[in-house]
Amino acid sequence: MVLIRKKDLTEKRKEKKRWLSPTSINAYLRCPRKFYYSKIARLKQKSSIHLIRGIAVHDAIQKFYQFKLNRCVNLEYGELRRIVIDLLKDEWLSQKKSLFSLKLKKDEIAFYFQESNCMILNFLHDFLKSRGFEKPAPIIEKMFFSKKYMVMGRIDMICTNKDPPLLVDFKTCKSKEITDDYKRQLAIYALLYKEYHHKNPNLGIHFLKFKDGLMKFKISDLQLIKTKALVMDIHQKTRSTNIADYPCTCGWCSKNFELKEFNHDTDR
Repeated sequence: MVLIRKKDLTEKRKEKKRWLSPTSINAYLRCPRKFYYSKIARLKQKSSIHLIRGIAVHDAIQKFYQFKLNRCVNLEYGELRRIVIDLLKDEWLSQKKSLFSLKLKKDEIAFYFQESNCMILNFLHDFLKSRGFEKPAPIIEKMFFSKKYMVMGRIDMICTNKDPPLLVDFKTCKSKEITDDYKRQLAIYALLYKEYHHKNPNLGIHFLKFKDGLMKFKISDLQLIKTKALVMDIHQKTRSTNIADYPCTCGWCSKNFELKEFNHDTDR
């Protein structure tokens, strides 16, 4: 019989890599404890109106292409406008349970819905202004996996009618600031895309709160090299399963997770 010491098992666990995503990498950089709660302890994250709104708007845009509304060139604007608003309403209602759990006032929910309504109309405005009916249908919600880097990402939209292709991420935030988190997210998307298609894409963020909210930029080979190094560094720092190795640096991340039945002393 071969005896395996507890120390050996712990070391073996620490050698295991886990799949990373732009969201989890940004979570670790903001606060290692948040990464631990989400990726290792796998605790449920509490809902927020911004998370719910983001899901509803993204899903409504996905349905726009899924139902091939981008090919309904003969629809009058008024009818098309009504349809995209109805798409958002359906997605908003599908989040009814989560909305109720927030215990917001009716006028607060109405405010956020109206903001979301403006966002879906801004999307339609930009679609029409860019002559979307005349373009090939983009690829929507495309998932990429890299076994080489153990990283994955879901790209909101890939416009293949351009050379190089344009990768677009939809944002429902209140400003058009391209934060470091957004830059890292898109750089990881570019890394995934290049590994699969062997070419550097262009990148874009579509800030849906604004008309003409699409902002485009390019990524250099040097930026991709730095992104690879970052991914490898995060892998090294997140092999441990011990909560003590993931200190809280934000002071409030525990408020975002369901911690009722969580044992903080557990070495998972």
